[in-house]
Amino acid sequence: MAFLFGRGKQVIPPPSGEHAIGTMRFDVKAQSRTVPVQAWYPARPTTEPTEPYLDDVVRAALADFTRVPKFLLPQNPSYSRVNAPAESGRFPVLLFNHGFGSFQKQSSSLMEELASHGFVVLSVGHPGESLVVQLSDGSSVRHDAKHPAWVAITAGLKALEQNLREVEPLLAEARNAKDLAGFTVAMKGVAAHRSYAVLLPLITQWCDDTKAVLEQLASTPLGAVVDASRVGAFGHSLGGMVAGRLAMTDERVRAGMNFDGAQLLQGDATPLRVPFCFLYADTSKSGNATVRTEGMNDALLGAGGIGAVLRGSMHLNFTDMNNLSMMARALGSIDRGEMARVLRAATVGFFEHHLNGTPLSGFTPSATLVVTKG
Repeated sequence: MAFLFGRGKQVIPPPSGEHAIGTMRFDVKAQSRTVPVQAWYPARPTTEPTEPYLDDVVRAALADFTRVPKFLLPQNPSYSRVNAPAESGRFPVLLFNHGFGSFQKQSSSLMEELASHGFVVLSVGHPGESLVVQLSDGSSVRHDAKHPAWVAITAGLKALEQNLREVEPLLAEARNAKDLAGFTVAMKGVAAHRSYAVLLPLITQWCDDTKAVLEQLASTPLGAVVDASRVGAFGHSLGGMVAGRLAMTDERVRAGMNFDGAQLLQGDATPLRVPFCFLYADTSKSGNATVRTEGMNDALLGAGGIGAVLRGSMHLNFTDMNNLSMMARALGSIDRGEMARVLRAATVGFFEHHLNGTPLSGFTPSATLVVTKG
């Protein structure tokens, strides 16, 4: 399988865009903490070294968290040159948030694809809540199992496994909602359940972290090449919920995508004010709990919105875990090469259309991609 990580060689397919890719780290100051950012961006050709997809810091954190020996986690080189000089011009900006307990590089191959097509992608880290973050001075911060967010969400996930019969009817109501009123009732019920209520403060905190990055764009090392009038937000799982919240509340965000995250509400639902895309797995698993998610957020979609399901996918297929053969038991039945291809095409096509004005691409229905709305 060409898309799987292998040991000792580069097997991730090359990005399909015309631009070379650089990557760098920088920090911004939020109200209560330092927020680390890893960026991927169009770069001038250079001989700077490439960064591995899983560097030593991430490998060590993953090994400790999953209890998988570090030597089993490969260090394949990426296509990104560390601190390469940025290409001249002004490029649209995409703000990315990972899932809870994950890390900024969880979707590196997708970031590279976007950068190769002329986007500056900024992956936001959350100290203490991310599995690990790396600061620009070379230091790192591991997750803290005693952090209030980790304690609360661990308990919430356990409650979800134990009380799935309470949650599933609420999610089914959201999937079947014909209007915003019905969706509001269902998702308020979901958000009030102890399994999901623990996420609401974290969504607010991560939105604040992401807004701090957006507010300080001009003073970052990439300030000269970003176009702050063309901003998109996207993310996976909890990070997808953050993207949805930003698309609802921040006028600077012009388009967004949520990869397999329930869009929790605070207050009544209103249609997303900007073009938005929900990409769903067939099912999502949390421990022993299996939850159907397809179409669950479609009632929120306004003009230009798209809902689509990737048949045979599961939650982690939307990350670079899709490319690790050792993760097969946590992935769906979808061909992993096809998963990577469809996810790349849909993400690039959606943001190119809404931030660059090109014709929409990447959403041709197929046996893999089923459009639920739009």
